[in-house]
Amino acid sequence: MKNKIWKKPSIIVIDIGKCRYCQKDMTNAESFVAFHGGEKAHYECMRKDDYKKLIEKENNEKRLSQN
Repeated sequence: MKNKIWKKPSIIVIDIGKCRYCQKDMTNAESFVAFHGGEKAHYECMRKDDYKKLIEKENNEKRLSQN
């Protein structure tokens, strides 16, 4: 087997698009999640949005149970 005559770059940073929530540009060096349909988001942005939805759901359930 021949030896490689080229050296592979150790770090390849690629722009992967805009965040679904904050609309900032993201790279593959950041922590991110990918959704069905090709959308991507920062992990922290997704986590904050999920927490916000959970709080809203609990508040709606409390409102409905009081009536």
